[in-house]
Amino acid sequence: MADPPPPPSSAAISAAFPAPPPFYKSFTPANLARLSDLQQSNPSITISELPLELHNLLPPPPPLPNNQYRIFGETHETPAPPSTDDPSKDPPNPRRLLQTTRRLLLTFLSLTNSLATDPETWAPKWDEMRALFSEANAIINEYRPHQARETLIHMMEEQVERCKTETKGCREACERVKQVVDGVERGEGFRVSDVGNQESERPTNTGKDGGSMLDAEKRMWDIIVEEVGSFR
Repeated sequence: MADPPPPPSSAAISAAFPAPPPFYKSFTPANLARLSDLQQSNPSITISELPLELHNLLPPPPPLPNNQYRIFGETHETPAPPSTDDPSKDPPNPRRLLQTTRRLLLTFLSLTNSLATDPETWAPKWDEMRALFSEANAIINEYRPHQARETLIHMMEEQVERCKTETKGCREACERVKQVVDGVERGEGFRVSDVGNQESERPTNTGKDGGSMLDAEKRMWDIIVEEVGSFR
């Protein structure tokens, strides 16, 4: 019977969470006070002019723009964006994206077949899939100007519809105000609920005595307050 494997050593056991970066120990109150004093005496001080224990307190300079980025341990190059002002360039074609997607699916099936039958031949299929992904991404990016144009058209149409709705509401309010003013000028007593239906009551009890005039004025004010709002 074979001997059981030895227990793993303590050095092989990894921590549940990674340790914090070591430069956090540089952010002490004393170091921050020293950095503040140095920056007050020389505002344009650089990292190379600081003491070694204060190098981590200033952010590093930004990297030079070389159209490269690193992800998952690999360095990739960012292609230059295509020009949208070239009149000789064909507009984006949906068939190209559909064809690229179908080729991508077929290449993926071929890759899985290679991994199942001969795993050593996976590299060419993998490179072909990466090229197809890059081609699909370039085709999608060609639709960005079209998407921006359609989005702007949609926003402008919504703004026009909103302006039309507000204009219609203003015109309806003006018509109601005109009807109220016409009724006030004629001294007619009518209900405000009948204004929208363009129906008014007959003048009621509009005699020449003071009581009738007072009632008519009171009805006018009630109509204005109900239509416009209280003045308080």
